[in-house]
Amino acid sequence: MRLTQRIQRVEPSPTLAITSKAKAMKAEGIDVISFGAGEPDFDTPEPIRAAAAAALEAGHTRYTPAAGITELREAIAEDYARRGRSVTGSQVLVSVGGKHALYNANQVLFEAGDRVIIPAPYWVSYPAQVRLADAEPIFVDCGIDDDFKLSAEKLAEVLETNDGVRALILCSPSNPTGAVYDEAELDAIGAVLADYPDVLVFFDAMYDRLFYGGEIAPDFVRVNPSLEDRTLTFNGFSKTYAMTGWRLGYTVAGEDVIAAMAKLQSQSTSNPTSFAQYGALAALDLDDAIIDERREVFRRRRDLIVSKLRGIDGVQCQVPGGAFYVFPDFNHFAGRECRFADDLKLGAHLLDEARVAVVPGTAFGAPGYVRMSYATSDELIEQGVARIAKALT
Repeated sequence: MRLTQRIQRVEPSPTLAITSKAKAMKAEGIDVISFGAGEPDFDTPEPIRAAAAAALEAGHTRYTPAAGITELREAIAEDYARRGRSVTGSQVLVSVGGKHALYNANQVLFEAGDRVIIPAPYWVSYPAQVRLADAEPIFVDCGIDDDFKLSAEKLAEVLETNDGVRALILCSPSNPTGAVYDEAELDAIGAVLADYPDVLVFFDAMYDRLFYGGEIAPDFVRVNPSLEDRTLTFNGFSKTYAMTGWRLGYTVAGEDVIAAMAKLQSQSTSNPTSFAQYGALAALDLDDAIIDERREVFRRRRDLIVSKLRGIDGVQCQVPGGAFYVFPDFNHFAGRECRFADDLKLGAHLLDEARVAVVPGTAFGAPGYVRMSYATSDELIEQGVARIAKALT
């Protein structure tokens, strides 16, 4: 059967592949410690589960509006109002996960000839989704010396030397690095973009409540209100509320863009799961103390895994400002004239020999690094890093 060129431009998600292999090995009785999964190891809070169960009992099992129930869209708008932004329910689209929200936006805003700036390291789905929209990614290397962040100077250089730039994708706190753009950095980026009125901004804020410098990470539109009309903010319930399997994400943007994305969604998935949306309503009413408590657990785990990784001779590891990932530099072991030809070989060795699953940095546009999720117990963090150290000795 003939497949389209479009789908052949896209590789399967390497993060899901690593996680699946680790789970398969565990199912065979192999003792594997996985740092691969990008999901909290906590249960969904009980009030959220109870609200979804009550919605089922109340008969909320039928189609909803394609863009999501009005109550949830308005509740998300109110949540952003509490953050200092003026948003209405008509500026919100609820989708089947944050990945789906981004896919919708790519499809309605990009086409052949468009170019999209993506700082590397990047989340694996950004370039895949850009290519599925027939657009072209422009990668900008932002390594450990840049704290894994795009500077205003680098952005200006890319914009000056490339035609046809349609958008910039930023993720803060970052998957895969945990890096967080502070207000000054966002302001400087906004100042550069002010001279390029046709360039859109995709601001992925999925991890904004998992921020170690306060309750919520800096928001691009709050810092750059003059760019609000060409900024799309993406968020969801998966990470903050441990609702990964519920598949609920959302977009906050101008009404015209939201209407276009809703039209696409109506012809693809239709509405997000009905009763899950009622669980999301409860999530937005959740006591902040629950989120604060879990954030502190992640903070403790972050400090633990950073200290353990820094104890391995030859490994560099930044202290992430948010999310639940570290992105250590293993270039001392992976690359030309090193023990392993590349980080893919290193990752395979760690899984097969040390029984530790990590995601090679090549998947994120950063060869020689690995992504490690510390959404796991202190005990497993200590055991896992010890296995890595032993495997590299």
